[in-house]
Amino acid sequence: MGEQPRSGFPIDETSTTPVGGFPGMGSTAAPAPAVTGAGLAAPAAATKATTPAPPKLPPSTPPALEPRSTRVATSRRKSGDSWWERVRFEVTDAVTSGSLSERLIRASSAVEAPITTGRRIVVLGTAGGVATTTVAAMLAKLLGSIRQEPVIAIDATDHSGNLMRYLGASQVAPLAKLMHQFRTEPVRTLPDAVKNAAACGSQVFAAGRADVPALADQPLGLQEWTDVSSTFSRFMAVTIVDGGASPLSRHAAALLETAHAVVLVAPPGNPEAAKLASIQESLNSTFPDVQQVTAVVRSRQSHDAAVRDGVLPYDRHLASGSSLQLSRLGSRTRIAATELTGKALMAANRA
Repeated sequence: MGEQPRSGFPIDETSTTPVGGFPGMGSTAAPAPAVTGAGLAAPAAATKATTPAPPKLPPSTPPALEPRSTRVATSRRKSGDSWWERVRFEVTDAVTSGSLSERLIRASSAVEAPITTGRRIVVLGTAGGVATTTVAAMLAKLLGSIRQEPVIAIDATDHSGNLMRYLGASQVAPLAKLMHQFRTEPVRTLPDAVKNAAACGSQVFAAGRADVPALADQPLGLQEWTDVSSTFSRFMAVTIVDGGASPLSRHAAALLETAHAVVLVAPPGNPEAAKLASIQESLNSTFPDVQQVTAVVRSRQSHDAAVRDGVLPYDRHLASGSSLQLSRLGSRTRIAATELTGKALMAANRA
C-alpha cells in the first residue's frame, strides 16, 4: 500500500488523473514507460502508436438568426415621444390642472359606451401613404384593449397591405380561406368565426389579402362582402376594415354598402383639405346613411404642443413602421387616437 496522504486515501503514482482531481482539468501525468524483456524502455513511438486518436466531433451548427424583418422591426421599435416631449406634456398637464389626463379619461369613456349590434367601420385614405393602415390598426387595438370585447380587423385593400404586420398577427390568415369557410361550414360560435383568423392580442383578430397578390388586385364583390361582414357582426363588437386609398372606387363602394361609419384619413394642408371636401360630398350623396369622421395625420415633427380635435400628431413609434404597441405611443398621440376611436364608434352607433 502506498504512502498515506493527509486525507487517508492511498496515492496511486501511476494514476492518470489530473492534479485538480477531475478528468479533463489540470495537467495529466504521463503513464510509466513500458519495459521490454531486455529491461529497456520501449520506444516512445510505440507508446504513441497505441494511444487512441481523439474522436472527431461534428462541426458545430451556427445559431439560427431571426429573420431580418423581425430584427429590423425590433431595432426600430421606439417610444412615440422623445424625452423633451414627455417633459413638455407633463408640464403642460400640471399647469392646466390635469386637463390632458382628464381628456384621455373622457375619450376612453366614449370608447366604452354601449353599442347595439356589431358595428362596421371602414377606414379610407384620400391618397396613398397617408397612414390609412396605421389608423385602422390603432382603432382596432384601442377598441380591443379598452372595451375588452372581440374586435376583428380586415385588410380589404385593393393591393397588398400591412395591416396584419402592424397588428402583430401571430399567423397568416388569408381572407379567401375565411370566406370559403363561411360559405361551406356553419358558424355558430365565436371560435367558429375566428378559426381561420389571426390572434393579435387584447381580443383583436385579423385577416387579410396580402398573402394572395392575385386576389388582392381584384375588388371584392358586393354579395360576398355582405355575407362576410354580416357573419362578423354576429360575434364581433366592432369590425374595422382597411379599405385602402381609393375612396371613390368600385372596391370601396362594396365595403361602404354594409358600413355604419367611414373614417377618411388625409394629410394636412390646404390642397388636401379641398380634395377631402370633394370626397366627402361625393360619398355623402352616394351613401347618405354612412356617418363620416375625418382624421388628419401629421407626417412631420411639429412644435405645436396642443392636442387638436381630429388631428393625429407625428409619432416616432408610428413612423418606425414596426408592430403597433399602445404602450409606446406618445402621450398626445394616445389622447388624439382615443378621441378619434370614440368619435368613430359613436358615429357608427348612430347609423
